[in-house]
This record gives sequence, C-alpha cells and structure tokens, in this order.
Amino acid sequence: MTTTIDIIEHVASLSGHGPSREEGVQHGDASCAVTGVTVSWMATPEAIAAAGEAGHELLVSHESLYFPYNVVIAEQTPEGWEDWPVNRQRRALLDRRDLTFCRIHRSADEICILDTFAELLGLGEPVAVSGRLGKVYERAPCTLRALVEEVKQRMGMAHVRVADACDMDREVRRVGLPWGGLGLFVNVGYQQRLVAQGCDVFIAGESDNYGFRFAVESGIPMIETSHELSENPGLRRFTEMLDKAFPDVAFRFFENPCVWQMR
Repeated sequence: MTTTIDIIEHVASLSGHGPSREEGVQHGDASCAVTGVTVSWMATPEAIAAAGEAGHELLVSHESLYFPYNVVIAEQTPEGWEDWPVNRQRRALLDRRDLTFCRIHRSADEICILDTFAELLGLGEPVAVSGRLGKVYERAPCTLRALVEEVKQRMGMAHVRVADACDMDREVRRVGLPWGGLGLFVNVGYQQRLVAQGCDVFIAGESDNYGFRFAVESGIPMIETSHELSENPGLRRFTEMLDKAFPDVAFRFFENPCVWQMR
C-alpha cells in the first residue's frame, strides 16, 4: 500500500533532503492509501477536477495552494484569507473530490525542472554553477533577435516579452535561466547570482516591471516565456519519474496552460 508519505520520502531520496517548510501535505490525510496521483503546476479548479475525474486520491502541485503566495507558512497573513472566494473554492473542490493535496516545490526544481527547461532550450551542460540552482550556460553566439525567435520556436509561443529590446542585434552567448518565478522582483537576488556568473542574457519564466528593470539596469536583456510553460516540461518528467518508482500507482500529468494571451 502506497501512501502520500511514501511519495514524499521518495522525493526526499531524489533531492537529497527532506521537504522544505513550503512543501508537504497541506490538505487531507497523508497516511491514506494512494492508487492514483495527478501532478500539476498549480491546483487550479481544472486540475482538481481532472484528478477527481480520474478517480485519484492525491493531487501533487508545484505552486502554492492558496493565495497570497505561501500564506500557510507566512508569519503575517491577511485577515480572513481562508474565506477569500478563490481559496474557499479550491478547498471546497478538494473536499468534494475527497482529495489530499501535497505541494512539492523546491525539491522538484532541484530534481529536474531547471535542467529540463535548459534542455528544452537546447542548452548543454552549465559552464558556471553557484549552489544547486544557479547555472549559466554557453551557446553559439547569436543576436538577441535570433535568440528571441529560437525561444519562441522551442517554447511553442507566438509571442514573448523582451526587456531592453532597443538593440535586438546585440550579440549574446552566456544564458542565465530565471525559470518559473525567479524573474520576479521578489527574486532579483537570484538574477544577481547569474549576473555575477557572467551571463549576458536571461531567458525567464515569469517577470514583472521591477524584475525587468533590475535586469535592464544590470545590462542583461530578458526574454520572458511564462511561469507555467517554463516549468510544465520538468513537471511532466517529474511525473514520469514517480510513475517509474511506484508501479502500483497510476500517475497522470495535468498541464496548466499559460494564463494570459497576447491580443
């Protein structure tokens, strides 16, 4: 009999450490038997419905279950956040489907999400490494314009946002990857790690005004894909790894699409 606890322990064996404070079971019973697991980037209503329709007992997602981000471990929280309509709806849907929810965040990043994003972009082994997740890659020199077109093709995107697009013919070769949400203003410390490692272009997941401005003032153009699309491929691989480790459990990946569209 496989339980959520068994799955968490296996993830720890892959990452080399136990779950962080933001990881683990955040809804439901970790000790119940699990015969089916849905893995998704976020526990959106669509992901919850897909897990329930598949008859699964467990939903594993990469991102925060509730809003605001990481509210379940925050020292200060907005009054009444539990009853915000979005949070109340997610909790009700999990209960209706009798689903346990487990978050696996940094561990999955370390195990395969960053590396899979790099592979998707056609990058080889990193040429500079800082810690487990600070990696810079070197590729054949090309113009920023050409790299933008290559990123769109590899990501299957018709459009991307580019910060500091004034000189699209500048040459770039050393790539830093603020994947997921590491291009956001709250994570500019990660950008600085990549700057210190000598990168000359960022290919990011999600960014915002402050994140873009930090990159531009650092002299580094940033190409933004999206949070979901930069992490979905790695989470699909993560699902395959779990499926191989637990042959008695049915694993299924649910792909959260990009939430925005260019019009």
